[in-house]
Amino acid sequence: MTWTVKMADARYDGYEEGFDEGREVGLQVGIQQGIEQGAYQNKLETAKAMLSLGLSLDQVQLCTGLPLDVVQGLL
Repeated sequence: MTWTVKMADARYDGYEEGFDEGREVGLQVGIQQGIEQGAYQNKLETAKAMLSLGLSLDQVQLCTGLPLDVVQGLL
């Protein structure tokens, strides 16, 4: 095996390792983003339900942790 072939093999191995690591990190980030988006949507739905029951904006904001302007935007 020549030096050139060994270098090409090493580059390929490095590329493959980097690709696998990048894919794993990307998957973890995507899952985390999905969880966060789902939790936010759940807060919005809860806030809408609370508002429909006649709770005040302050009560809804306190219970959901949503910013007051977001809660006001649900009206």
